[in-house]
Amino acid sequence: MNAARDGRLSRRAALLGGIGLGAAAVAGCQREPGAGSAAQQLLASQAAAPTSVQPVITERKLSTARYREVDCVIIRPANVPAAPMPVCFALHDRLRGAKSFLSLGLPQMLTDLIDAGHTPFAVAAVDGGNWVGYKDDDPQRMLSEDLPDWLDRQDLAATPFAAIGLGEGGAGALNLVRGLSFSAVAAISPTLFDTWPDAKRSEIYGTREQWEAIEPLRHPAEYSGMPVGLWCGSGDRDYLGTTKKFAQATGAKAVHGPGGHTEEYQRQALPDALRFVAEYL
Repeated sequence: MNAARDGRLSRRAALLGGIGLGAAAVAGCQREPGAGSAAQQLLASQAAAPTSVQPVITERKLSTARYREVDCVIIRPANVPAAPMPVCFALHDRLRGAKSFLSLGLPQMLTDLIDAGHTPFAVAAVDGGNWVGYKDDDPQRMLSEDLPDWLDRQDLAATPFAAIGLGEGGAGALNLVRGLSFSAVAAISPTLFDTWPDAKRSEIYGTREQWEAIEPLRHPAEYSGMPVGLWCGSGDRDYLGTTKKFAQATGAKAVHGPGGHTEEYQRQALPDALRFVAEYL
């Protein structure tokens, strides 16, 4: 367990370096070329070109980190020219998969957000199991090692600027960004546990050591300076208390509207969560 944890930390360090380089690249791309330059003409021609990429692309990919094929869903806003753009990771809830974001209506939510004037970005979702993993199944490593190459092949930014998660994916998103240079993270109905007996009953974690290493509530200092948004239904009896506790410990924005730990509540909160991360792009 210690060796795996050390390996994961080194991978997180590598991802941190990649995110920093990605941010520098984006900043460089945002510099305006001189008037009449070839670069300016190229940008103008790209802006005028109609998109030749489907807004939603679903592929089966072999994940070396999970030792299995997974669904990879790339969602771009409609009516936006085909061009490289930033990416937000989306982590699904337990027992669901990447395609669940399609049934939740995320493609239309993203398009509506960009139509309202926000900077275009894409959303990338992959099958991640429960986002904790066991033995050779490492969904977090899939995000840091497998997914960047898949994004690069779609002409998208290989490192994400933000992450959004639902349920167990909410806790997974919080764990993913911990201590790294993400611009923002949003978690809806995150499955957070402040005691090992509660975590053990959930059957999410294999051991106490795994929970202690991964549980966001045990590492609040690692979110210092990062915009964190939390959504949890006021009727979510299992996770409302721990969500509030995490918000207090990290200074996160917390929204507690009517609803429970349900898909309906997640669908209602998702547009607001997308808007939250878009504000930090």
